[in-house]
Amino acid sequence: MGVVSTIDHLRREEFRRDGFAVLPQVADESEVAWLREIYDRLFVQRATPGSENFHDIAGQKDSDDPPLLPQIVKPEKYAPELLDSAHFARCRAIASSYLDIPEDELEFYGHAILKPPRYGAPTPWHQDEAYMDPRWSRRGLSIWTTLDVATVESGCLHYLPGGHRGPVLPHHHIDNDDRVRGLMTDDVDPSSGVACPLGPGGAVVHDFRTPHYAGPNRTDQPRRAYVLVFMSAPAKVDNPESRPWMIWE
Repeated sequence: MGVVSTIDHLRREEFRRDGFAVLPQVADESEVAWLREIYDRLFVQRATPGSENFHDIAGQKDSDDPPLLPQIVKPEKYAPELLDSAHFARCRAIASSYLDIPEDELEFYGHAILKPPRYGAPTPWHQDEAYMDPRWSRRGLSIWTTLDVATVESGCLHYLPGGHRGPVLPHHHIDNDDRVRGLMTDDVDPSSGVACPLGPGGAVVHDFRTPHYAGPNRTDQPRRAYVLVFMSAPAKVDNPESRPWMIWE
């Protein structure tokens, strides 16, 4: 498997048309095993309340309860070898092709999202751009690689085709609780969502504005996802739209 096999015109056009595209394999078996080892080590070391770069997206801040949707932002800070890997190079090449931005001009960061077995919360419908400062404009995408079998039952991603062509929808904090970090939107029709089950090493690429959702993990196995986010340099917006759910407004 190489970069040429994953960057093809058909999938790139699907991404541009629908706002997402499924890549059946972006990491081979040995790469998945290596990523799992790093991933599990980081969650042992970093997945504790108060740890820098660790967040519970669906839980209340400062809660003593087990995290509902644990996430480590910028895992490359603790495992810089991630950026030296063939997987990172492959994903950066994909992002460059899909966005028509030279690789050396792409900004990036990673995050690891865990859905523990038989526990946790769904990831409600949202757009990634809803988390972004509207005073700055960026073009970008996420490459969501699963390290396990990702099914509807274990929490694979669902997308709203073409949703990236519309505006950033109204969002609010999960359960309308400002103590919860995660955002959600009620302005989607879940029945229009398309599920994207994947095997280990498979990935789905989505635009910052594409509405997406993932259910809770109802299986006996973890659902580990390693996400790489690539984007253009920010451009200042003269008349930014209002996003009242953001903390700076």
